[in-house]
Amino acid sequence: MSKIEINILSCIMSLLLTALMIFYVTQASSTEERTYSNGISKNLENEGKMTRSTDQNWGLKTSKFDFGESAGKSTTNSKSKFIRVDNNIKMISVEFPAFGNESLISCGNIFKCTSSFSTGWKDDTSFKISTNNTNNKWSSIYGKEIDVKTNFSYGLVTHMKLNEWATQSHVALEGFNETSKHWIQIKQCPSATNGPLEWHEFRCVKTIQENITKIRPVLNAGWSSQPKKEATTWFDSIYVINSGDSIVSDPNLKIELVARGLKLPTSMAFLKQDNILVLEKEKGTVRRIVDGRLLKEPLLDLPVATRDERGMLGIAISKSEINNRTYVFLYFTESATGRDGDDFTAKKEPLGNRLYRYEFIDGKLVNPKLLLDLPASPGPDHNGGVLTIGPDKQTIYVVVGDTKHKTKSVNNKTGAEADGTGGILRLTFDGKPVNGSVLGDTYPLNLYYAYGIRNSFGIDFDPVTGNLWDTENGPDFGDEINLVEPGFNSGWKKVQGLWTVSDELKKGNMTSAEPYNLEDFNGRGKYSSPEFTWYHTVAPTAIKFLTTDKLGEQYKNDMYVADENTFNIYHFKLNQNRTELLLQGPLADGVADSNDELDDVLFAGFHDTISDLEVGPDGYLYFVSIWEGKIYRIEPQHINDDGRPLN
Repeated sequence: MSKIEINILSCIMSLLLTALMIFYVTQASSTEERTYSNGISKNLENEGKMTRSTDQNWGLKTSKFDFGESAGKSTTNSKSKFIRVDNNIKMISVEFPAFGNESLISCGNIFKCTSSFSTGWKDDTSFKISTNNTNNKWSSIYGKEIDVKTNFSYGLVTHMKLNEWATQSHVALEGFNETSKHWIQIKQCPSATNGPLEWHEFRCVKTIQENITKIRPVLNAGWSSQPKKEATTWFDSIYVINSGDSIVSDPNLKIELVARGLKLPTSMAFLKQDNILVLEKEKGTVRRIVDGRLLKEPLLDLPVATRDERGMLGIAISKSEINNRTYVFLYFTESATGRDGDDFTAKKEPLGNRLYRYEFIDGKLVNPKLLLDLPASPGPDHNGGVLTIGPDKQTIYVVVGDTKHKTKSVNNKTGAEADGTGGILRLTFDGKPVNGSVLGDTYPLNLYYAYGIRNSFGIDFDPVTGNLWDTENGPDFGDEINLVEPGFNSGWKKVQGLWTVSDELKKGNMTSAEPYNLEDFNGRGKYSSPEFTWYHTVAPTAIKFLTTDKLGEQYKNDMYVADENTFNIYHFKLNQNRTELLLQGPLADGVADSNDELDDVLFAGFHDTISDLEVGPDGYLYFVSIWEGKIYRIEPQHINDDGRPLN
């Protein structure tokens, strides 16, 4: 094979070789082989081969590169899989040039490109860019543009390694603005990163804004942090995933529809696999889904107030090991007249927020027992209602918002006594206080497990430690994720997120570790700052720990949080003691200052508000799409016989 040569075409600092990376969408069903020549740049012959064939083990169309026998690789034996393409999620892939047996190509007078056979994301092949440049400029290689659609989501999955002198390396996503006729950066994945860094996978999602008609990725290898030291950045396995208006950042996973036909579903619970109970907010109904089919008649129909956040709100199911009974707990805002929505149509104040226990017998919900009768006025917001069964399988926990009350439970030290609002309540299956009350001995203070909560749509227990966690909504700042220990005071109405709260409910100054003038219920309550907070509100909803490895061992026992405003699901790992979140890069301070900082924890992007997350008996992650009225699950693209992903 003849030696590959390249001539330096220009000494201009903006010299970029746009054809070094080619995008394509694979649609071929049969094996095909192409030889590229004169396709890299002017005066460059590329004699390497790329073959595209169907990998029988994966069932994926996988591109494999032939680097030549002399380089120790061959078409049949090569394990170099820079590209994976799956037609189900329309994965658009980055193609690296095949270099034959040539070890070095000089990309210009600023940097050089090398095909590396000693390191890679999953094997020993990658693409390397190195430079001695210290002038704070990137060495960049552009990909071919892709046509895109406004409001569709495109995922970028990148793999990168940096030596100790590489500075600010990243992969950028640029968009072509049809109005200005200019390319502009719309995303970095990851944010600019400094070495040293071992191989790491970065995932991000970008929803295309108005006037952007094309996108292209750019490999931006950083400059050297020290003179006379060569900065090296390796790139491998770059994916652009077009999933329309929904996407999972892991290309090995996908979103599948489970059921449809619901009206404003708020929450769900499993009786068993393929047997689901779902609540409809404004109809006051409990619907049953069997084998993916929504049964025609509701299991139960209750009269609910529906204004704003009132309605049919929370469900939990427990199969008692003591008496072999299946209990179904329901939390809802009961209407005054027995008609749905009378608080809106007839201006009738609701009777209250109610927690009932039912028994599921012979396909029916029977034997209702009132466990809690809580105020729902003035409201109509901040009713809470999310339920979860305690680790002991004998207690039920319910999170209740402040419903605009100004009691001691929301840190109003001169206010009325706690009335069951603004906290997390814990009670037995019979509605009694649990022995060893946390905050006090009088009712309902003896029900409180935590307090100082403005509004919440998510609580769940860590399956490893048994610790309770919650999500909380701030006014227009300071959304939170909290570790909730007994007696936890979240700080509302004095503190939200990391900031004080003004009388007008606006963000004030940064608070101290021990804020002043909080209610502590004679020393039995204790404030703790959030483990994570958003500077700008995203309205987090459900929180769920994935208790199985059915999506992959790397996800087991991790935390997942959904939100209302951006339709995302976030993935958080915990530290060894499982009392804090493992946060890196721009999130290391525990604050998301912008949505772009959330790239490293983005698990999935969707096109609708996700009101609930649940782990099914099959071990997969299910979620409720409230406005669309559907239930989905996240599952592997391809599975082994045991239901785990085929990697």
